[in-house]
Amino acid sequence: MRVELAPAFILHRRAWRDTSYLLEAFTREHGRVGLIARGARRARGRWQGLLEPLVALQLSWAGRGELKTLTGIEVTARFELTGNRLWSGFYANELVLRLTAREDPHAAIHDALHGLLQTMAAGAPGVLALRYFERDLLQAIGYGLSLTVTANGQPIRSGRQYIWHAAGGLTEGGAGDDGVAVPGSALLDLAAGTLHQRADIHAVRALLGAAIAPHLGERPLQTLQTLRAMRQFRATPSTSGQSP
Repeated sequence: MRVELAPAFILHRRAWRDTSYLLEAFTREHGRVGLIARGARRARGRWQGLLEPLVALQLSWAGRGELKTLTGIEVTARFELTGNRLWSGFYANELVLRLTAREDPHAAIHDALHGLLQTMAAGAPGVLALRYFERDLLQAIGYGLSLTVTANGQPIRSGRQYIWHAAGGLTEGGAGDDGVAVPGSALLDLAAGTLHQRADIHAVRALLGAAIAPHLGERPLQTLQTLRAMRQFRATPSTSGQSP
């Protein structure tokens, strides 16, 4: 089987043997694909500096089975991300890696990841842009949240408070021991893509984190573990640069 110039992102890369890499690539038409990049670690190799995460690529490969052989690379776009926007990109990559299966196409997730990187490169705070990405990711894998009506079909109202439970969805009321409290304004703005209030952004971060957690299993996200360790040595950033 040969594939030519498929839009893709590198989700994960690790050294293999003396001069090669093993890659987890997320492609638009073919889903997540395992690839061997032979000779890519050579100092003067033809692919030196190209197989980086958070870069829009077109990849070609050949072969059958679980691991294919990378045969070509073209860079489509590079995104200038620094600080917490860079970490937000790594966090999004890890979510895609953990929540998708090999060779299960999800064009909507690929497009959402591309849009996230574009938006952050244009200056959007990662803490905000990630909320829309998480919303769309849950929808694409079949676990989307109902953000405009409660579990019993009542419309969400901006001035009211709600609580979300993994088993029962949204109900009107205050916080509970096993639920996540979220204002109606936050739910409606998340649905419409118009989040702007700091309190609402924090509320939907907790909501989406709780909604994603059951699908990750017991192993924590490495990106979040690293960020928590870093916070021990520096103060919490301002809203525009908050962590994922």
